[in-house]
Amino acid sequence: MQRERISIPKIVLYIVVALLLYVLQSSWFGMWSIRGYHLDLMPALVAAAALLDGPAEGVIVGVAVGLFYDLGFVGIDGLYPLFFILFGLVAGAMSRLTLSGTYISMLLMTAFEMILLGLIRYFVYLLPQAGASIGLVLQQIIGGTLLTCIFCFIVYLPMRKISRIFADR
Repeated sequence: MQRERISIPKIVLYIVVALLLYVLQSSWFGMWSIRGYHLDLMPALVAAAALLDGPAEGVIVGVAVGLFYDLGFVGIDGLYPLFFILFGLVAGAMSRLTLSGTYISMLLMTAFEMILLGLIRYFVYLLPQAGASIGLVLQQIIGGTLLTCIFCFIVYLPMRKISRIFADR
C-alpha cells in the first residue's frame, strides 16, 4: 500500500475556502431562506474534499468545518467535528473504492451527509429538549438537502479547481 502525500498549500486553500464560506453562510446566506429552508453549504465542503482528494483531505476539511460549526455555537461542542471527521474518512475511502470525484458523486454524498446530519440533530437536540414532530423535522431535512444540492456547484467548482491545480505537482 502506497502512502498518500498531503499538499500543505492545497489544505490551506481548502481551509480558506471553508472560512470564506462560513463567513458568507453565517452572514449573507443566513439571512434569507427559500420557502422556509435555509442554505447550508458547509457539509458539501467535506464531501468535495473527500471525493476529490481522498480520506486525509476529507478528515482535515472535516475538522475545519466542524470547528466552524462549533464557533457558531450550533449544538453540542465537539459533536460536529467528530461527525465531519468520520464522514470525511468514510467518504474519502469510498471515493477510492467505488465513487469517482464527479459532481454527481458529490451531490449524492452531500445529500446523504445532510440527511444523516439532520437525523443526528433531531435525535440529539430536538427530541430530548422539545419533542419535535418527526414529520416536520423530515420536511425540513429534505427541503434543506434539496436546496443545498441545488447550490452545491458553489462549493464544487472552486474545490475541483484547487484539486486540479495541485494534482499536477
